[in-house]
Amino acid sequence: MKKGFLILFLFPLFSNASQPENKQLGKLNAKRSCIDVLHYNITVKVEPDKRMISGNNTITFKTVFDFNILQLDFAETMVVDSILYKNKKIEFKRDNNAIIIKFNEMLKSSSIDKLKIYFKGNPQIAKLPPWQGGFVWSKDSLQNDWVGLACESIGASIWLPCKDHWTDESDSMTMHLTVPENLTGVSNGKLIGVTNADKGYKTFHWQVLNTINNYDISINVGKYELIQDSYEFVQDKSKMPLNYYVLAYNKDKAKEHFKQVKYMLLAFEHFFGKYPFANDGYKLVETPFWGMEHQSCIAYGNNYKNNNFGFDFIIVHESGHEWFGNSITAFDPADMWIHESFTTYSESLYVEYYNGKDKAVEYLISQRPKIQNKSIIQGPRGVFYHGQEDADMYYKGTWMLHTMRTVLNNDSLWFATIKNFSKTYYHQTISYSEVVLFFNQQTKYDWTPVFYQYLNTTKIPVLVYKTKIVKGKKQVSYYFKNAVKGFALRIKVSIDNKIQALTITQKPQMIEINAESVFSVSSNVYLINIQSKSF
Repeated sequence: MKKGFLILFLFPLFSNASQPENKQLGKLNAKRSCIDVLHYNITVKVEPDKRMISGNNTITFKTVFDFNILQLDFAETMVVDSILYKNKKIEFKRDNNAIIIKFNEMLKSSSIDKLKIYFKGNPQIAKLPPWQGGFVWSKDSLQNDWVGLACESIGASIWLPCKDHWTDESDSMTMHLTVPENLTGVSNGKLIGVTNADKGYKTFHWQVLNTINNYDISINVGKYELIQDSYEFVQDKSKMPLNYYVLAYNKDKAKEHFKQVKYMLLAFEHFFGKYPFANDGYKLVETPFWGMEHQSCIAYGNNYKNNNFGFDFIIVHESGHEWFGNSITAFDPADMWIHESFTTYSESLYVEYYNGKDKAVEYLISQRPKIQNKSIIQGPRGVFYHGQEDADMYYKGTWMLHTMRTVLNNDSLWFATIKNFSKTYYHQTISYSEVVLFFNQQTKYDWTPVFYQYLNTTKIPVLVYKTKIVKGKKQVSYYFKNAVKGFALRIKVSIDNKIQALTITQKPQMIEINAESVFSVSSNVYLINIQSKSF
């Protein structure tokens, strides 16, 4: 389990609204919280012609408190053949998408035990991967089988019997992936061997040494070729393998296009610290869907295209998730903005590292029209929530962070805070409240109303300023409306092209300037709307 803890939530309460809430997955009852998963040892055979998988999962767990009834999660459309405990079959029953296991003895606190679950079936097919997830059964352009998996929005339990809750990541994982012998099976971590399996099949053995979220566990099958490279960290001069599994006919194209991976790793090491899964390596694998942040095995399906700013969005964004989403993981899907807001913000920092701050602001401005304010970003907890109606956790979230940086007006402190955030919560789960508390403490600034405004309402604050001439002077009154209680920002204003900072609250204030002076506020550095009137 990731080290992390739940503090009292101080606040009320890109996903897809068509994905229903799942209270069975969302609720941490005693039958689920009684164990801490230490290791998943997964064996799975993929049969593309049948769209079927089969295998077993040996779960090594530590008992948190005494129990004799355990709930694991597994889609009711899949079949459990048997469950072994101490090499003997054990009693279990179905409860919709859960498996209820009854032990003949009381498992004692702090004991370490194993369960082996044999399973098979035709797992859910993704309707619109990665947003509406599941398995993707596809063919490449040469009609070779090409299989992928993306299940963040519905949970790994659609295909794997497991404890499917974001708070409990296994400390490590082993994957034995059996695929047709003419294809390659790619999963997370490092490849530790390839062996023959049933007639016409072979098994690829993968090992993950770090904590891993269930939805990050990856299955990829294709006619792949491997491109190998390495990256030397600035921090300690150690080297990390870079492995790219691409469709054979794309090898030359990929070899050139993926050179930008090193540039991405260099920029993110600068801002966030060393790549957080260095001992598992970094890997891209070509997939029949757009992309996904599968830990140390990033799904890539952007057809080798750069955007107008000269980089491949999928490489940079999904790799940013290695820090924000995979190393730092939200306690509950309701807090998934922690993954998406910081990762989307990392894109602009990539631009800034190579092209300067002005170009980064230009990049942010290009994203701002995507903010829709259809629903609040922060969701309800305990229901496996994936119901936002828009992508505001990406774009509104990154603009919230951009606004905070501008208000703080101390880049050294801001970037030290971001890097320390990555370091402090390295390989941990985290909640909304912990994020707010951390940024408040690190920057010595109370961001509480700011986080609440942008994450818990659909309102964009409006800065109202009014000017009028009185006795040969121009009086400028200013205040915020459409804002939550306590919302205030220190805003840079321009008076005759000279910058002055004003703390603007919801209480009208006034300054007096020369009659011919021009008062203005930039809308390019704050997530606010501006309303001005002259009398």
